[in-house]
Amino acid sequence: MGKIKKIVKLLILCVRKPKTFIKGISYFIHHGPRQFINNMKSRSNDERLLATESIRFSIVMPVYKVDVIWLDKALRSIEDQTYKNWELCIADDFSQDDRIKAYLDSKKSDKIKVLYLEENKGISIASNAAAGLATGDYILLMDNDDWIAPTALEEFYNEIMKSNTDIIYSDHDIINEFDQHSNPLLKPDWSYDLFLSQMYLGHLLGFKKDLFFMVNGFDSTYNGAQDYDLILRMLEITKNVSHIQKVLYSWRALPSSTAVNPDSKPYAQQAGQMAIWNHLKRSLGEGKAEVWETDHLFVYDVRYQISENPFVSIIIPIKDHIDFLRKAIESIIHKTSYNNYEILIMNNCSTELETYEYLEFLEANYKNIRVVKAYCEFNWSKINNIGIKEANGDVYVFLNNDIEVINDDWLTRLVENATRTDVGVVGGQLLYEDGTIQHAGVVIGIGGWADHIYKGTAPIHRGTPFISPMVTRNVTAVTGACMAISKSTLAQIGFFNEDFIICASDIEICIKSLKAGLRNLYLPQVKLYHFESKSRDSYIPEIDYKLSYELYEPYRIHGDPYYNNQLNYQEVVPTVNYEQLPQYRVVSTHEESRILHVEHLPHIDTNIYEITPYTFRVSNYAKKRMNLLIPSINVEHVFGGISTAIKFFNELCENSGYAKRIIITDAAPTEEAMDNYRQLGYEVNHCDEDSYADNQVVPYCDRSEKSIPVSDNDYFIFTGWWTAHCTQEAYVKFNKDPNTFIYFIQDYEPGFYPWSSRYLLADASYRSEFKHIAVFNTNLLHEFFKQNGYSFAYEFSFEPNLNSKLKEKLIENIGKIRKEKQIIIYGRPSVDRNAFHLIVNILKKWSRNYKDCKEWKIISAGELHEDIPLENGICIHSVGKLSIKDYAQLLLQSYAGISLMVSPHPSYPPLEMSVFGVKVITNTYHNKDLSLFNKNIISMQQVNLDSVSTKLQELCEDYMIEQELSIDNDGYCNTIDIFPFMNDIIKILN
Repeated sequence: MGKIKKIVKLLILCVRKPKTFIKGISYFIHHGPRQFINNMKSRSNDERLLATESIRFSIVMPVYKVDVIWLDKALRSIEDQTYKNWELCIADDFSQDDRIKAYLDSKKSDKIKVLYLEENKGISIASNAAAGLATGDYILLMDNDDWIAPTALEEFYNEIMKSNTDIIYSDHDIINEFDQHSNPLLKPDWSYDLFLSQMYLGHLLGFKKDLFFMVNGFDSTYNGAQDYDLILRMLEITKNVSHIQKVLYSWRALPSSTAVNPDSKPYAQQAGQMAIWNHLKRSLGEGKAEVWETDHLFVYDVRYQISENPFVSIIIPIKDHIDFLRKAIESIIHKTSYNNYEILIMNNCSTELETYEYLEFLEANYKNIRVVKAYCEFNWSKINNIGIKEANGDVYVFLNNDIEVINDDWLTRLVENATRTDVGVVGGQLLYEDGTIQHAGVVIGIGGWADHIYKGTAPIHRGTPFISPMVTRNVTAVTGACMAISKSTLAQIGFFNEDFIICASDIEICIKSLKAGLRNLYLPQVKLYHFESKSRDSYIPEIDYKLSYELYEPYRIHGDPYYNNQLNYQEVVPTVNYEQLPQYRVVSTHEESRILHVEHLPHIDTNIYEITPYTFRVSNYAKKRMNLLIPSINVEHVFGGISTAIKFFNELCENSGYAKRIIITDAAPTEEAMDNYRQLGYEVNHCDEDSYADNQVVPYCDRSEKSIPVSDNDYFIFTGWWTAHCTQEAYVKFNKDPNTFIYFIQDYEPGFYPWSSRYLLADASYRSEFKHIAVFNTNLLHEFFKQNGYSFAYEFSFEPNLNSKLKEKLIENIGKIRKEKQIIIYGRPSVDRNAFHLIVNILKKWSRNYKDCKEWKIISAGELHEDIPLENGICIHSVGKLSIKDYAQLLLQSYAGISLMVSPHPSYPPLEMSVFGVKVITNTYHNKDLSLFNKNIISMQQVNLDSVSTKLQELCEDYMIEQELSIDNDGYCNTIDIFPFMNDIIKILN
């Protein structure tokens, strides 16, 4: 019956509106059945049956002295639109160029309207003149040398039919003179506070034509920021703003354009500041806010007047750890300019005498510090709720005890924003002790849960692919480590949810704020150090996992509205997910004018970034010099393979007397790393310099169009296939014969990239016609190369040896030791060859089948990741990369281990685990079988869920608390001369 009713409605509509019927048939023919059906789904009631291109877009384009080739490309991108109900309204602002006039005259039609101004009036008046030609429903803004995607208008149409929005914008990128796309800016959905900090909307930007004329169009007072001022005035009438998460607009980056050189319009900075200031005057009243310039061009800092000097309650939960609390309290007292506050220290069952002595001291010496008893089992939400009830404040600031204030206006800024009637929860920028970002706002959905964006990066201004961490913006959530909420807001949204014990109640209260129609805010100007989780362990209760999972479900499905679904949700640092981001390529040519037609297609990144070429220039350096080509010298990277390569390099140079030069090929060195090398007697040089120092460090990461000096006396050590490839290629072009290369081989690197371009390049680097000395890390790896047909002019191999500091700890504990019911895994989620995902699934099966699994702890060491729930209420707890001391202690405690390596190299963790008495499961590979190393290594030929989980259960069932620790691998533990062949290599080189 329902289908019959729809058919009857369709027939009635066809008779009543024959033009609509004809347009529907035309749309079906032009776009095909799939798009026709999608169009129908976007409508409601009768109109859904035959809705077509019912909205007319008027594209407004001021033209002024543009090269006709770019103007033509811009117009072609409009003419190639899949959506056809558009008109182009052009106003030429007295270009006085016959070529432009001839071209525009040739394009005039019913759809392309052209108006010539009789004198140069500037962009605002020219744009108003063009808008005066508009007959459409919506005006869209476009510059005269830019480009829009073929589906741009269709995407706008679909969004408008869903939301009936008043203002609409898309993502954008940069396009150069060769039609190559780069630098996408993938924006959040509408963020008012971000907009007051930065005109982030850019283009493609549209709005209802009636709204444009309601605010009297552009104002030439704000030329350079005229779009900014226009939208700010529109926002005083409407809050209905929509965002399309697709790159639909490309700014043409020519030498003269603002897109490539914002300094070409310095007046725009002041115009934008004035536009915001006047908007706030109109919206809030005179003197209620100020707008400051920042160190970053086109970025502004809005300050709000605080009325009635609200009283602030700073609530800090503690349990002992007075060394952290002391630092926090002293920094608050000495670095806070806002003086109307109290501090409530929530004592959660502290046990140390020193704690109570310090708390008594604080209460005796500071009238605004109170200690509140929160004697309950630890529950972050409950402790803070007790604090709220005890507090006297108009604003509550929730702080962890492991923080330290950096800037003196931190509290002022939190208060001035938390007391705004339209703002809910406010947070700041938290930094790790090393100065990198710990918190710059929370994105829900990252890794399937929630995480801090930009975590671990330097607090610097960035332009793409997302909003800079140095710009104020709205966020879905901020961390409870520093969170400000007004008393009136809490009265509206309620307290923290005590069902959450440790995690996620801070996120939950932020979500409640959003649901109440408030905006949450991240303020990068509020800066504090956060010594994360130093006051408690990282245990997370099962209920927190369950509640968090349910809380985050909508965000896992739809994404975080204050992020962008074209960004990679598996990374905390914004990176483009190219599977989601359409890019462009040439598919046909309009022969009559040789203008390229561009089709919207998935982006294919054809770059192989590792092989960015090296360029050598002639140097007259007279001494023999050994060059170590190494990816990084940064502290966080110098372990394992890089550490071993540096050790080999140093010993070779010390024995040979060669000068030393370290060339960094991948990661830009940090100041800390460069200072470390300066203290070792190295000179840090730019690649453009031709230094004659005996010890040099030369960053060559950013090497585009840069060369490095090379003499007849330079020798090179390769540490990765790409360093070999690039050096070999450079010498082909360098009009000089190389000295014998040293290839320091620590794994079979083609295996890192199975069946791929990089596989072939890595393989080819071993087959070069240049003369090489190959140095293999282990005889096993050397034998694998021989068995697979590789050969070098000279070949040597060395065996792994125990780290000297680990050896010290091993010797200290020789004899009887006690093992805990603890399993250690080598956890590296980002490295496929360590089979992390397989290990997790093995442990899931083990925890499902082994009845006593709850008695065991599972620790993942190697790479920090979120804790992973297994079965029966247990989880894998990640500790990341440990200090040698902590790693040794973990090895001593652990009874069993799993460490897999899908390559012929044995890897060090199974060897280290085994000599510390850990029963470790690993895998065989080709000629590798580590079961002969000692009795503690189980090297399995068949590695699957059943075989390994069964073997692990057997190990656990044989658990014995007391074990005898001895040195069973003398060669591994006591080798002094790691490279016994060093003199042989020096003879070859000489």
